[in-house]
Amino acid sequence: PIPPIPLEKDGKPNHSHVCAHVAITGESSNIVDAYKNEEFDFSGTKTFDSGNDYRSQSFLTVPLKNHENEIIGVMQLLNAKDEKTGETVPFSSEMENQIISLASQEK
Repeated sequence: PIPPIPLEKDGKPNHSHVCAHVAITGESSNIVDAYKNEEFDFSGTKTFDSGNDYRSQSFLTVPLKNHENEIIGVMQLLNAKDEKTGETVPFSSEMENQIISLASQEK
């Protein structure tokens, strides 16, 4: 189980975790390599990886919005794969735009 990420930390908006930051700002985040990123705290990700023989690398985090453009959640995709090699690659801007479009679809 993955613990929840609080939107506030010490009574202030939690901008140290990418999911909380995206939920608060409504801005998408496309991270090439979590282990090299200095903007957000990926210590929980690194702990998960070490305990599960995994390597999280590329992250695409987008806000989920309802028909009134209100943020109702966050979608996070990990480790985009190159179709030919199977290697982990960054999420392309084309993929990012497709996911952003999908995340704001009305019912």
